[in-house]
Amino acid sequence: MDELQNNKQKCDCGCKCKGYMILGGFALIVFVCLSVFLIGEARNAFKKYDYIGKSAETPNTISVSGEGLVTATPDIAKVDVGSSSDAYSVAEAQVKNTAIMNGIIAAVKKLGIDEKDIKTKNYNIYPKYDWQNGKNNIVGYTVTQALGLKIRDTKKTSDVLKVAGESGANQIGSLTFEIDDPEQLKAEARTEAIKNAKEKAEALVDSLGVKLGRVISFSESSGGGMVYEGYGLSKGMDTLSAPAPEIQSGENEIRSNVTVLYEIL
Repeated sequence: MDELQNNKQKCDCGCKCKGYMILGGFALIVFVCLSVFLIGEARNAFKKYDYIGKSAETPNTISVSGEGLVTATPDIAKVDVGSSSDAYSVAEAQVKNTAIMNGIIAAVKKLGIDEKDIKTKNYNIYPKYDWQNGKNNIVGYTVTQALGLKIRDTKKTSDVLKVAGESGANQIGSLTFEIDDPEQLKAEARTEAIKNAKEKAEALVDSLGVKLGRVISFSESSGGGMVYEGYGLSKGMDTLSAPAPEIQSGENEIRSNVTVLYEIL
């Protein structure tokens, strides 16, 4: 019986030892895997730290500018017409100026200017002062109003200016001749500018002994138009028989300037 118990105890000890060995081996495997993972993460973190502040490699580039120009005859004219009236009271100045402006509107409408092409641009009332006995005294008021006119038949521009003056306008200015829808002309000018820039770039890379690569960046600025300096009519000027001024619309220039950055190979 004693021998049987001894054998049983030996068996239990052996099983326990084997269990401990298995657990120890498993723990060792986990430790090794965890250590490898942590070493890898530390290495990656070190690489990231090592590259902080270092920019990506910049390609070799060449920058060229190009210009495109398209001319066209303007199809609309724009002008500002207005009146300024003085009176002792605000109401009196308003009555005087309103009568003049309504007359101007009626006159230009008779020439075919549509309601949608007549726009009030400003309306102002301010006092007039006279310095007397060491102080400013209000001696009256001034009322001004200005209209913006769009003239779709440019041949009528001179007539519009004439009837505006005859109707009492004493402020006329900001005359411009424009293309009502310039987008197609702008596109044509841009195409010419890009072509001009590419021709310059190709000539440069031939001289440098390199090849032209892809476009890295592109920018554009555009402009054009024709503006006449405004002219005014003095308040005391007789405009009843004023002749129609000679106004020439000429041609407008639609200009595009581009800057293209190319990669060189």
